[in-house]
Amino acid sequence: PLPTESPGLGDYAALAEWEVKLRGARALQGVPGVPHNDIPDGLDTYDHFLHGNGADRHFDYERFVRTDPAGQAVLTNSTRDTQQAAEATYNQMIAQDPSLAGKPVTFQITGSQIGVGSSEQFPYPETENWQKAIGGHSIWNSATVTVYPPETPGGKPRFEMDMTLHAEDRYNFNPGQADINTGTPDAANGRFEQTGLGHQYTNYGTLQRHVTWDQGSPENATSRPIGGR
Repeated sequence: PLPTESPGLGDYAALAEWEVKLRGARALQGVPGVPHNDIPDGLDTYDHFLHGNGADRHFDYERFVRTDPAGQAVLTNSTRDTQQAAEATYNQMIAQDPSLAGKPVTFQITGSQIGVGSSEQFPYPETENWQKAIGGHSIWNSATVTVYPPETPGGKPRFEMDMTLHAEDRYNFNPGQADINTGTPDAANGRFEQTGLGHQYTNYGTLQRHVTWDQGSPENATSRPIGGR
């Protein structure tokens, strides 16, 4: 951690300048032909940095999935990972107790951390909005799974899974880094962290899906939001 220090007149002047930038950017959202005119979530997260006093914040992961191609890839691939874990868990249960194969079985699973932005399967956000709002972040999945025995001889067990994707990101500014789109050094805002004029914080988000598929065919699953969204 960098040492903290009291703000000076130059820091207050810089803060006033960034407050003006924030208000101006909000006013220009949706205006055609204006740079950075579609970054509402990025502005909300920055606003919280300046005014949230370090309190945790919750954001809409559904919106990330809906409006950023990387978000859809993250959901698709993390769901597939969880389906494969569900099948592996069920197979292990049946191997230990074959009598379970003839009855419905319910169990819970929790996955390990996945770094979004670390691989082709879990890519960094593509849109400026989400690059500014969350950038690289961590997710993990938890699920309650019920497996039903085959309805006909020779059929496959049917899996039904209520899955929650959990997301977490630490919003801060890192020495030596810069904004992807504008090139603005992180140090310009990191200074506010040092002087207490801005506060880093943790963003949290969740997303829920009900997923059904036949054993051995996770790619043919049907998925729908839980809660009617």
